[in-house]
Order: sequence, then C-alpha cells, then structure tokens
Amino acid sequence: MAARGGKNSLKTQTIQTVLNQLLEPAMKEHNLEPIGQPSLVTSADEMAETFNPGDPLEMVVSCDVWPDIAWKKVEGQDKPYFGLKAAYTRKNFNQPRFEQAMKDLAERYAVSAPAPEGKELEMGDACVVDMKGYMAAEDGTSKAEPLPDAASGDDV
Repeated sequence: MAARGGKNSLKTQTIQTVLNQLLEPAMKEHNLEPIGQPSLVTSADEMAETFNPGDPLEMVVSCDVWPDIAWKKVEGQDKPYFGLKAAYTRKNFNQPRFEQAMKDLAERYAVSAPAPEGKELEMGDACVVDMKGYMAAEDGTSKAEPLPDAASGDDV
C-alpha cells in the first residue's frame, strides 16, 4: 500500500479494492481453491504509477492451488491409492542443535517469576536449582556414582 497522501495512494487503494471485489468470483468461476493468500504479480503501487483512469487495467494474480490428481485405473482395484509406498531418509539426530533449539524456545516463550515464599511446586511448574545428583547404590541406602552434568550443577 502506498504511503498515505502519496501521489498515487488513491489509485493504489482503488486497485486493491477492485482486486478484492473481483478475486473471489474469478476463483469460483475457474473452480480454483487457493492455498494461502493470492497476490498481485505486479504490486498495486507499481500499477498505480502507470495507470490512467479510463484505460483498461490488467491484474495478474499469483497463487498456489490444490493439484488435480488422476489415479491410474487398476483392474479389480476400487481404491488405487491403497498400497502406495514411500521412503525418506531421516537426518541424524543432532543433540547440540536440539538443545540450542530448546533453549531458544524457552527464552522466547517461557515466562518465569519468583514464587511466593513457602509455595510448593505443582505439576507444570518449573524451578531453577543448584544441585549435585548421584545414582543410588544397589542397597538403596547410600549414593553411588555422580549423575551426568545435565542432571547436576548450578542453575539446573
């Protein structure tokens, strides 16, 4: 959209309005179901630069549409799409990348605040602690080997 009060802002606004009025009927007329939002190939701002009122205006719109799929007819098979096989190769799991992504998500979306004095943790709560963890000895009465760094340390 052109800047307010710009030389061609009224033309730009008019082009957008006309497009919005014509787009849906044109899509229906041609039985098109767009995926996402259709957009002008040449922006309304650019068209407004060369458009003269009274002259024809061609608006070319680009949009993705759902494909038409024609299934191969197979003798004795009502649903030829059954039994299709596909394959993909999954990339190796990257632990450092995963941890960084989780950290980024936590920083972006997590909200934390100090809890009131004496509040007990509930399911869904998070806390930050300084801790040292140990595996339990087989007899269950003493501690054995220290837990890995991911489960011990400061600000865990």
